[in-house]
Amino acid sequence: MLKLKSEIWTNPKGKRFIVVPEDEFARLSELIEDAGLLRIFREAKAADTGEPGIPFAEVKAQLAAMRRRKSKH
Repeated sequence: MLKLKSEIWTNPKGKRFIVVPEDEFARLSELIEDAGLLRIFREAKAADTGEPGIPFAEVKAQLAAMRRRKSKH
């Protein structure tokens, strides 16, 4: 479990803010990003049909062809 050295600040209008040191904020941001990437990975695995993928070289060729078509317009 991540232990935080947080403080709760309240402005003159009564709005509350959680304040954490910068290094802890960076760690929290990384954890949130990792959790999001893990969710995307799990969704991709669940959607996998088991069919063979497209080789990277073919993907690059398709993207290059798309860029050429776009640059002509």
